[in-house]
Amino acid sequence: MNAKTRHCPLCGGGIDIADPIPRAASCPHCHKDLHACHTCCFHDPAAHNQCREPKAEFQRTRDRGNFCDLFELSTQGSDPENADREEKRQTQLDDLFKNF
Repeated sequence: MNAKTRHCPLCGGGIDIADPIPRAASCPHCHKDLHACHTCCFHDPAAHNQCREPKAEFQRTRDRGNFCDLFELSTQGSDPENADREEKRQTQLDDLFKNF
């Protein structure tokens, strides 16, 4: 169990955490639970039970730590540079339609 440097999918802050990610793990920056549906790579609000993994058990709360054995920390949204690019694109898009 070697700790890997990763980024929180919610705030982008760097975290050093080993696999498997414990249920009680939280981000040291935003203090949100890490082992939760909304930080999992399988989470999809449009999918059945909001999960793309068909073997996953139903979870009542998606933003709190849970016991899902299929959990994998998402890497989406964890790149601070990508977040800056997205914010810049959104600002450009807003500016483009500002006068309409």
